[in-house]
Amino acid sequence: MLIVAATLAACILIVRVWPDLPVARAIAAVLVQPVVRGLAALTPGHWLLFVILSAAAGTVVWMGGDMIVVSALGTPELVGVLVAVDIAAYLDALLATVALMGAVRGASLRLWVARIMPRARSRRARRVRMARKAANDDDPAGVAIAA
Repeated sequence: MLIVAATLAACILIVRVWPDLPVARAIAAVLVQPVVRGLAALTPGHWLLFVILSAAAGTVVWMGGDMIVVSALGTPELVGVLVAVDIAAYLDALLATVALMGAVRGASLRLWVARIMPRARSRRARRVRMARKAANDDDPAGVAIAA
């Protein structure tokens, strides 16, 4: 264990004191950058979950083994509340999205509903167009010329 700690301390020393060395860049790529990427991906929700779980673990340690039994008794109700809140949040987000879509473009909501709802086809009589004959319209209408 002492050898592992000494090796990590040497790696930290190399990265901090001589960051331009190729070895330091390789050590940073292996030891530092994955950790930094992982921490950068954390959101405030992750940190809040970490605090809550740390508080729960601290409470279990503080109360001894009895806290595990007490928390196990309330687990079904806790899961039910968490699921209800989660589903309600998804439904609220869905309704807000649909309302925003209708507010941004008034016709978009109507077209969206029209696309989803089946339409009944109306039966109309088709109008047949007759081909017109070419007429000799040199003479005014109603005047007959006898030959």
